Order: sequence, then C-alpha cells, then structure tokens
Amino acid sequence: MNEIEQEIAALTAKLQAEPDDARALYRRGSLYWKLGRRAEAITDFNASAEIEPDGPGAAAAAHALSILDFFNPQNP
Repeated sequence: MNEIEQEIAALTAKLQAEPDDARALYRRGSLYWKLGRRAEAITDFNASAEIEPDGPGAAAAAHALSILDFFNPQNP
C-alpha cells in the first residue's frame, strides 16, 4: 500500500468514527482525485460541502465538475 492509500485508509477510519468531519472528507476526496478515482472524489467533496457549505469541499466539487465538463466530448 502506497502513502496515499495509507492516508485514505486512515481518513476512512476517522470518518467511520466522525462521519461529519468536513475537512477529512475534503482531504480524502483530494487524495482520491490524485489517484484518478474521480467519482469517489466528487462524492467526498459533495459530502464535505453539505456539512460545511463555505468550506473547501464546495469549491473543490465545483472545480472538479467544471474540469469534467471541459473534457466531456458530449458538450457542444
């Protein structure tokens, strides 16, 4: 298991005990994004934004979706 996967595992354990930790959700989402696990990243960003609407999760979710829209060949 590499360093990023270890941190994801630690954050997942933390979130099992504290599921409303917006910062941990944002951090785990950022790590998922680095690994190319886009759906999991966006899920965590959205969950973080629900808990803390003015936090970094909301901005990350919006940014991630704009990146995906840019690369979506279905967009005119």
